[in-house]
Amino acid sequence: MSPPHLASAAPLAAVVLSAAFFIGMDTVVKLLAPRFDSVQLTFLRFVSGSAFALVLWAWFRTPMPPRSSWPLHALRAVLLLSALVCWFHAIKHLPLVQAVAVGYTAPIFIALLAMLVLKERPSRWVGVSLALGALGVGVGRWPEWQASAAPGSSVRVQGVLAAALSAVCYAGVVVLARHQAQRDALWTILLVQNLLPLVLLAAPVAFVWQPMQAADLGPVAAIGLLATGGLMALTWAFARVEASLAAPLEYTGLLWAWLLGWWVFGEQPGPYQLASAALIVCGALLLMRR
Repeated sequence: MSPPHLASAAPLAAVVLSAAFFIGMDTVVKLLAPRFDSVQLTFLRFVSGSAFALVLWAWFRTPMPPRSSWPLHALRAVLLLSALVCWFHAIKHLPLVQAVAVGYTAPIFIALLAMLVLKERPSRWVGVSLALGALGVGVGRWPEWQASAAPGSSVRVQGVLAAALSAVCYAGVVVLARHQAQRDALWTILLVQNLLPLVLLAAPVAFVWQPMQAADLGPVAAIGLLATGGLMALTWAFARVEASLAAPLEYTGLLWAWLLGWWVFGEQPGPYQLASAALIVCGALLLMRR
């Protein structure tokens, strides 16, 4: 049997791992974004994710959800679909690190929704961690607000609004995940939340479809693999820890965004971004320490 402190730390580590997977997926999507519409990118993400989910579900053969839980699965599918369309639109028009900075206001909404919907009562340390994370996001965004009158600012504002709307929708996804993970098997959740959005997008994607090349198959497969790994880690974690406790650790994805943004896209973090990273890391470490 694992020591108690290791058992409690494992779900939090899974949240950190899921953040790394999702930022990796965002990086691949941003590489494809100049050629494809955000709706098509979202459709390809669910096509690839469904392939991995079907294999896993066929291997484990977990039961499908009872009829009474399908409305919640449908709601989560709609929220996830909305979150991803808005998110892919945001990273298409914003530098990766800036889009992620706005998107990582989601843990604030997660903690608030967890209190309202799941009746969770986070401790004061969760509140302090959330405050540090939110302050870190604000510091990282300050240069962007200062440049709001520069050429192309309307596109950046559009990207910021899309990222913010994605954060709200994603918060609903995570809170529902916490609710469903205690009732349905992981492999069933993974299958349903890939197939339902795929069906919903089948008709709209025909209006924006752009021809693909053989070289696109590798990146599309990578998107599905990274998304599946992130969803598995996140769903497993939220079956074992309160949503409001794990939410601040979502901020660690911002560090991955800076690293990959610099490595892949040549984005250089400035002093505001470094200060933002320090605040976010402090918040996450404080949560894990307490």
